[in-house]
Amino acid sequence: MKESGAKHKGLIEIPNLSEENEVDDTEVNVSKKKGDGDLLKELMRTAGTAQVREALGGYLQALKTKFTVGMILPTKATANQELTIKRKLSETTLQVQGSSPVPLGVRIPTVALHMTEMFDAAVEQLYSIFTVKDLVQKLSKSPAILEAEKGGKLQMFDGNITGECIELLTNKKIVIKWRCTNWPEEHYATFALNFVPTPGQTELQLDCKGVPACKEENMKFCWKQQHFEEIKGLLQLTTLNG
Repeated sequence: MKESGAKHKGLIEIPNLSEENEVDDTEVNVSKKKGDGDLLKELMRTAGTAQVREALGGYLQALKTKFTVGMILPTKATANQELTIKRKLSETTLQVQGSSPVPLGVRIPTVALHMTEMFDAAVEQLYSIFTVKDLVQKLSKSPAILEAEKGGKLQMFDGNITGECIELLTNKKIVIKWRCTNWPEEHYATFALNFVPTPGQTELQLDCKGVPACKEENMKFCWKQQHFEEIKGLLQLTTLNG
């Protein structure tokens, strides 16, 4: 067929285009407007139809791929597994809600400390430093709350230390649960003070459990360089005044 330069207008219709149909089954209708061009129409109906179907095949495949990206329909077995998992999760939730309340608190890395110090004072004097409110306030140089009895409240150093008295054995032992305000919330350490009398002196044995690991060196410094020295100074003052 020679090129004549003539232009012909027509229409290609695909009435049953669907991704459910095979490309080869797709109907392609070719029509033209009145006038010459019957030979071109026949060519489009035969060879042209094959090319149209080939193009439609690529289009339908792209359409299916785009539609099903990320979408995998569950099988019956998968659906049953999901239902079983949901039921177990629901039962677990009910069990947790119905169980006894769990005590609040935090779990952090902790260390235990053991320290000893000798004081030139009778055991009664040293014991009173920790159990007489006036002396505790002089030691902390600030108002304090002290209830020297089992379950009694303790607050020192402008509220930076708070706690509770766990055990008191007169002139022998004091056990306190306390915390610093810069510790994790609701975390307490246990401090046991044992008073051991010796000729002319008293040995103070300090055992701490539950001290945050990140505060270990700070705690050692506070007791050794501050508290022990402050106690010695206060004992000398009370001896002179006495």
